[in-house]
Amino acid sequence: MREEVADFLHYCRIERRLAEMTCKAYERDVTACMRFLQAEGITEWAAVRPPELRRFLADEATRRPAPSSQARTVAALKCFFRFCAENEYLDRDPALVLRTPKKREALPDVLDHRELARLLRVIDREDVWQRRFHGRRERDKLMLALFAYAGLRHSELLGLDWDDVDVERRLLRVRKAKGGRQRVIPIHPALVPLFIDYIAIRAGDTEPALFVGVQGRRLNSTQLKQVFGRYATASGVNTRKRVTPHTLRHVFASELLDAGANLRQIQELLGHKHLDSTQRYVHVTAHGLRGAVKRLRWAE
Repeated sequence: MREEVADFLHYCRIERRLAEMTCKAYERDVTACMRFLQAEGITEWAAVRPPELRRFLADEATRRPAPSSQARTVAALKCFFRFCAENEYLDRDPALVLRTPKKREALPDVLDHRELARLLRVIDREDVWQRRFHGRRERDKLMLALFAYAGLRHSELLGLDWDDVDVERRLLRVRKAKGGRQRVIPIHPALVPLFIDYIAIRAGDTEPALFVGVQGRRLNSTQLKQVFGRYATASGVNTRKRVTPHTLRHVFASELLDAGANLRQIQELLGHKHLDSTQRYVHVTAHGLRGAVKRLRWAE
């Protein structure tokens, strides 16, 4: 059973070029299903039937009840068994009849201008970190600003190299993007001084990664979450909101919309494959609706 899982993961990474986080999530879900089936006495995928998969999903739901988690598990199983059927590991696809739970389309949390400013200012405070290292302030200012003013996913930011940055032309190339969809993002003018300060700190450093940790190696996801979490807590922006690096991506999309960008432009800048993904950022308020009505011209 492990051989089919290994082939499936190779297919996801190489042929479908799915994001690494998606591949890891699929690996967790399919491996969990395999262990559940083995505990039930099933030792080969060909023996799996829909009732066994439904029992596994019911068991998973007790431990991970969130609809989004359940939907991803179903998606992983559907993708895996479709791969197995298409590659003749199986005669039929037992996951074909599984239904994906509906996810609640909750509006993402977005920081307002004052909250964003507070988050960016807290980096200059001396009491946030007990241990200090040269260049932390310059690195962290640039990282958080890139989330808010370039709309990067955290995996995209971690994958940036120096070769991806063209300060002179004010362009940022995102190569390690979700689904392998590379894009080029204009660099906001206010980011240029932050890049220059950080370049001065890293002068003479041969590490190709744009963002590095204390040891001088590429920053990883765990380190980034710890850094961001420390600033979010110190600034107090996460008191009533769930604030993550992805929250600043929502800020970027919302600010683009308020600045007059159309959905196609926002889709391109965010690197979305489908416009439906972009439309979820279009949330309206009573104040915004009132303003829109006021701008109507009265017939005279």
